[in-house]
Amino acid sequence: MRQRRIRGPDVGWLAWAQILGVICLSLTCLIGCTSPHTGQRQDNNLALQQLPRAHLTYVAIGASDTFGTGTDNPRTESWPAGLAHLLVQDEQSKGSKQGQDSIHLINLGIPGMHVHDALNVELPVALDAHPDLVTIWLAVNDLVDRVSTSTYEHDLDLLLQRLQKQLPHTHIVVANVPDLTLLPRFSGTDTTTLAHSISSYNAVIQSVVDHHHVLLVDLSQAWQELPQHLDYISSDGFHPSTQGYKRLARLFYQALKQHRIV
Repeated sequence: MRQRRIRGPDVGWLAWAQILGVICLSLTCLIGCTSPHTGQRQDNNLALQQLPRAHLTYVAIGASDTFGTGTDNPRTESWPAGLAHLLVQDEQSKGSKQGQDSIHLINLGIPGMHVHDALNVELPVALDAHPDLVTIWLAVNDLVDRVSTSTYEHDLDLLLQRLQKQLPHTHIVVANVPDLTLLPRFSGTDTTTLAHSISSYNAVIQSVVDHHHVLLVDLSQAWQELPQHLDYISSDGFHPSTQGYKRLARLFYQALKQHRIV
């Protein structure tokens, strides 16, 4: 009997026009925080124009769960937006008078993105931004599309290598794969096989994180609370809800505080 292929609703390759459109939307969404402008070089590589320096520039690399799919307003309800809000509150508690302008958020989350794609699409924009903080949550699409762990490891290692080479003073945070077997979307799949894939991917992520000495946010453990909080999942049974994204933002914030990054 053929095994049913495990797929999430946002996996697969998007047309380049769609991808570039989402990038433009993601960058346009920054206007609410810092009014950034985007430009395009003659070599067709996306770039960010230089902006007045905020206290902290934060870039989020990821896919639909970073973009904010599952909410009514991804611009304000994604977990990177929630994390930026928590960081603003943290700055204000320290006496900062910059308010919302103290954090410059660039959310590069693109639905359907894989790590290999991010190397060519999201990474150049991240490097142009010269951020103080980068978060990377980019594994689920690779996993459900059955990208081999060796290929995924190579691509994730290359992503971190390039970030650290050009941004040696930037704090980098990587999240692993939560327990997808708890999601309604996968209730009809072989959960034993899925759990094994998650474990294999998370072992690779841990190895790469350790090699590059960056911070891991262990969602595989933190998200075990999901059965007690079904309101954390949106109506598609896969992506977080607005409440779920708030919880994710808090988990990332707690990790940053625990390790004194902020």
